[in-house]
Amino acid sequence: MMKKILLICILLLALAPQTVGSPQYAMQDVVIGAYLVDLSYNIDEGTAIARETIVFVNNGDTNHTDDLCVAIPANAEVMHVSKMDMGEAPPTQVLHERNGEILCWNATIAPGSMAMYTLTYVMTITESSEFVKNLDPAVVNYPIGAFRLKVNTDARVEFTDGVDNAITPDETSPEEGGGVLYSWAGPVAFKELHVKTSQPQPSNMDKWIVYGIIAVLILAALSYPIIHVRNNKLREKEGGNKLSCASCSVCSGDDENDKEPKGGDWGEMDDIITEISQTEEDLIRKKRAILAVLNKLEEDHDAGVVSDADYKRLSSKYEKQAIEIMKQLDQM
Repeated sequence: MMKKILLICILLLALAPQTVGSPQYAMQDVVIGAYLVDLSYNIDEGTAIARETIVFVNNGDTNHTDDLCVAIPANAEVMHVSKMDMGEAPPTQVLHERNGEILCWNATIAPGSMAMYTLTYVMTITESSEFVKNLDPAVVNYPIGAFRLKVNTDARVEFTDGVDNAITPDETSPEEGGGVLYSWAGPVAFKELHVKTSQPQPSNMDKWIVYGIIAVLILAALSYPIIHVRNNKLREKEGGNKLSCASCSVCSGDDENDKEPKGGDWGEMDDIITEISQTEEDLIRKKRAILAVLNKLEEDHDAGVVSDADYKRLSSKYEKQAIEIMKQLDQM
């Protein structure tokens, strides 16, 4: 997976030398040669995971030793930031600091060389929200030579800027493994990229079918208690055995008080609720543990200890757990 990202970013950088070296960047020592965002949506759970790969280039004559900073969504939960080695060595995680939407880490880039970093974060996406990528040079501080966005979702995707003007990609291409890759050649003109998703609207016939099914289910639920009690009375009147109510959630279970249905036995449900109830501290502790497991899993995968299949299966499992905990924390 990481080797594929590395190959893509080097290729993107090779395609954009004329942009990085243009006169308008003459006074800018450090630029972003290639910026790739891999955005995976889970519409059903209302979440999204973003994996960013950024190639920084030092066009100056001296070492760059200042912090590198990028913008991430305010509601993003950062999983890790790593530096990619251009050889066979596995990536190394770097310490980072966050101030609101600004994520920074210290870096040294030699003159005429480049450095590649990856960062992964997860966020909650509701029906009324959207993914916003801030590329404002006043915030990011680096001109961008080429920007690529891969979106993995079956929903319809639209792009706008900060004032709701439509943004059209320079190139759109479906990916073999799923998703669509959208490309913008540099210099990137827009300061913000708003990614809006919307599910296709069902036809009128589909709506009426859904409404009909819901109506039948509601009528069945409402009529069941009446039918159940009436059948009991008919069987008793005809001399038959009365239906047992010992395990029934409709009747009271008492022969003398069987005239009215009741709501059911909630003892088992109370046990379930007690079992899943957790304090905020417990959830935060579990979230940190899961993020640590994800970081270790990615390190072992990059080092070749974990296979691609196992990495995909395990990372998906733990990411879903982290997302579920974040949703519970948001509700507290």
